[in-house]
Amino acid sequence: MECPICKGEKCIKMSAIELYEGLMDLFFKYQDPESDVTFKKYPTVGEIGACEETGKKIWYCPYCKKPFPENYKTNEVTIICPHCGKTLCIPVSNRTFC
Repeated sequence: MECPICKGEKCIKMSAIELYEGLMDLFFKYQDPESDVTFKKYPTVGEIGACEETGKKIWYCPYCKKPFPENYKTNEVTIICPHCGKTLCIPVSNRTFC
């Protein structure tokens, strides 16, 4: 799979995609779209590698199955996929509240 940043072939870890898609199968099985809890309502974006040229993390959408560069904002816990427009949670490791 091609890196969305440098277009290289080594940046994305296919094993990470396989693991992530398995976890998303479970998420969608138990998803609660009516929940007030963000991580029960929306899937967490997959972190599937980092660009070898820039070091920027590469995320993956479970809906459209496409990679994109990380794109979170301070004080936000969700993002919109730039490809399909679906709402996704950002990984806990990327949530910045200060």
